[in-house]
Amino acid sequence: MSKRVRPPYYELKQWLSDRQISQIDLAKTLGTTSNYINKKINGTGADFRLSEVRLLVAEYGIPVDLFFTIQVPFKE
Repeated sequence: MSKRVRPPYYELKQWLSDRQISQIDLAKTLGTTSNYINKKINGTGADFRLSEVRLLVAEYGIPVDLFFTIQVPFKE
């Protein structure tokens, strides 16, 4: 199992699931593999590049804020 390098995109996963958009669909749009997309979404790989986000937003209408969340700690 790969170690997480950042938090997963839980809201993005839910948004995609609600619309029956698969990781394979995203991979085809970006010209890559579903494994690569899976690692990005689950926080075990590199983060999405801005160019990738732009393509996905344009193709699927994904709200851009699902990619750019502010992580504020509950306790400091």
